[in-house]
Amino acid sequence: MLLRYGKNKTDGDAFIVYVIPSWQWKEFIAFELIGGAAFYLLGKLIVQAEWFCVAANIAGPQMLKYLTASFRV
Repeated sequence: MLLRYGKNKTDGDAFIVYVIPSWQWKEFIAFELIGGAAFYLLGKLIVQAEWFCVAANIAGPQMLKYLTASFRV
């Protein structure tokens, strides 16, 4: 959500405030950081190939996001 304060867009002292809902940064931490590390370690345990672990680190959180978005109303 973007909120703009000031009289108009050309006002020199206007500033922009970005409001990020808490669920978005919690979702980022859960999926990207924790989920990415989990998929990396799981790939390291199963395949023991670095290239596969990096691919799992990238693709795993994206898969989780799409999966949980399908359940969200």
